[in-house]
Amino acid sequence: MKRIAVVGGGISGLATAYQLDQRLRAAGRPYRLQLFEAQPQVGGKIASAQRDGFLCEAGPNGFLDSKPSTLALCRELGLEAELMRSQAAAARRFVYSRGRLHQLPATPPAFFRSPLLSLPARLRVVGELWAPVSPAGSDPTVAEFGRRRLGPEAAARLLDPMVSGVFAGDPDRLSLKSCFPRIAELEHDYHSLIRALVTLQVKGGRRSDGGGPAGPGGALTSFRAGLSVLPNALAQALQGVISCAHPLAAVESLEQGYRLHFAAGQPAQECDVAILALQASDAAQPLRDLDAQLAGMLERFEYAPVAVVGLGFEQADLPRPLDGFGFLVPGEERRKILGSLWTSSIFAHRAPDGCVLLRTLIGGARRPELAELPETDLIALARRELADILDIRAAPVFEQVFRWPKAICQYTVGHAQRLQQLDDRLTQLPGLFLTGNAYRGVALNDCTLNAVRIAEQVDSYLGAEG
Repeated sequence: MKRIAVVGGGISGLATAYQLDQRLRAAGRPYRLQLFEAQPQVGGKIASAQRDGFLCEAGPNGFLDSKPSTLALCRELGLEAELMRSQAAAARRFVYSRGRLHQLPATPPAFFRSPLLSLPARLRVVGELWAPVSPAGSDPTVAEFGRRRLGPEAAARLLDPMVSGVFAGDPDRLSLKSCFPRIAELEHDYHSLIRALVTLQVKGGRRSDGGGPAGPGGALTSFRAGLSVLPNALAQALQGVISCAHPLAAVESLEQGYRLHFAAGQPAQECDVAILALQASDAAQPLRDLDAQLAGMLERFEYAPVAVVGLGFEQADLPRPLDGFGFLVPGEERRKILGSLWTSSIFAHRAPDGCVLLRTLIGGARRPELAELPETDLIALARRELADILDIRAAPVFEQVFRWPKAICQYTVGHAQRLQQLDDRLTQLPGLFLTGNAYRGVALNDCTLNAVRIAEQVDSYLGAEG
């Protein structure tokens, strides 16, 4: 009987364990599966806090329904009836620039009417048709790509806030190929994003989901009771498999497989396959005695800290309706927040009747020190910024702070090369696998897709082992 250990009870670890359980069970192979989580509960950064009629997410808001992996997982778990798409208002997204909110234009005519960019900058975007392509084999930053193809103003006011919204990162350091591979692919194939957009619309017809070839499409989707429904359902499906309060201390190589050592006096566990679904930096220390070179590679992965400040207000106290997804702030504005998501406008039933809920994001790669402020200071900072930007001066009726010292892995230039080095090194450690959002995508859809891939790789490895 093969023994499989998954370490890490975030969405990556849970989904990987579930996919393996389903695959090996269907194949009729004898196995013993265990999942170990350091915290007292599973879920990782996915947690839905419910209090006083408010439902505030600790981490991600949801997932896009345009990619199949998470929806397929929901169907398998019997969660389809609990799914909830974002409201129509969520299609309206804003950027804060030069002292006011600007709605992001959704169509070419709206783009040319929008004051978000100056007229010369809008005309410069049209020049993208003739902009030079990235040299073969290069790894440009998001900022360099944006300035070269779209011009400096569009790069600063369009691409920069997009990077903040996805990675809380610095576009002058992040790799375009690793962060936004679809954009890099389209530049390579069509030598122009505008040409790609026109060509793909002609081939596939007009899109109705608000996406485009260079950006995400589909509707943001969650559950009526919050996103934590998904990890909770996975934990229920894996009942009897999960052991919480088991922080990994060390991994020891055996003649066949590995021995996992845990802190706090927990007994060691032996396994034929070890899957570490941890943040790269958290996997480094336990692997140091096993393979110092691998541990050193993992330590090179960087993270941006983020604090999430949830504030609820009486709707009557707001000077304007919050009828959109929220707003992001370009780095050139030098504000102290990354942006604010208008949660109760995105999903229904996130605030009591007559109230609204906002989640304001603080910190990121460019202002990491702000994420480390005490909770009272974070709330005060968020209130000052919202008063200045949205003129919300009333006292909140709900407050909730979530702090993530390692919120999002930063796919900086050279990320693809680092992944290749990791893969090469892992070939020297048969039966050891790494997964999680540090490697091949930070979104929930990426995590559930990678869970399928890792399950296939483990299945293939066990089949070869006999």
